[in-house]
Amino acid sequence: MILGFSSIVFFNVETVHASTMSVTENKSLLAALGVSLISVFFTYGGYQNTINFGADVKNPQKNIPASILTGMLIVIVLYLLINIAYVNVLGFQKVQQSKLLASELASVLFGQKGFVITSVAIFISVTGYINTALLYNPRIYFAMAQDGLLPAVFKKVNDKTQVQEFALCFFTGIMLIALFWLGTFEKIVNYVMFLDSFALATAAATIFIFRQRMKGAQYNGFKLKLYPLLPIVFVLMLFTVTINVFVADVKAAIGGLCIFAGGLPIYYFLKQINKKED
Repeated sequence: MILGFSSIVFFNVETVHASTMSVTENKSLLAALGVSLISVFFTYGGYQNTINFGADVKNPQKNIPASILTGMLIVIVLYLLINIAYVNVLGFQKVQQSKLLASELASVLFGQKGFVITSVAIFISVTGYINTALLYNPRIYFAMAQDGLLPAVFKKVNDKTQVQEFALCFFTGIMLIALFWLGTFEKIVNYVMFLDSFALATAAATIFIFRQRMKGAQYNGFKLKLYPLLPIVFVLMLFTVTINVFVADVKAAIGGLCIFAGGLPIYYFLKQINKKED
């Protein structure tokens, strides 16, 4: 669908209305760029979840990084092309104000039927993402339960389907509660990106601790070129997004921070229970 819409940049298509690019007066360019990074990082996110399938991948040290880089390059090319199409057809001001860009582009090109078809296609795409989320998140709970950080019930697997039943139901329930609590798509994105960027930044920073502990030891796992420069840049960029979410939506950021911080006492509590059982 993106390739089809992007192809219009090679044809003369009448725009809805042309407009010049401008910056909102009450915001500095740096602040606007910071807020825009929230959606950009959300767009390119998800690569880290491939690690959860590492046990199922052949030669993961080579294939997982290759799949992440290839996938991100494809996304970069597709999203640059489709944004050029949006601006060329709808105009920059319309792009700024629109909530349903792809559907509005389709309505310009194909009429009302194009709007409906594109809306359905986007809905199907979203369900595809939900499907992957339901696959990898229960695996995290399962691994944590194996390490004694969650109750043993999270390890419960259906004998017939091999699905982590309780973990899947638990994750789905939490997500449904979050959807009703947050309400709008923008708030959902801000909430998710605050948790994601903050959690990824702190998780990525642990590489410095692990590398220090493993000095002199033989290591056959993942290796990173330009270490420690790339991890430092990665962590700083993620903390930048975290700060921008806090500035853009304080309520979502505080809610995410409370949930994130709430995991620490739960971790130590479950750790103590695990020690007693041992």
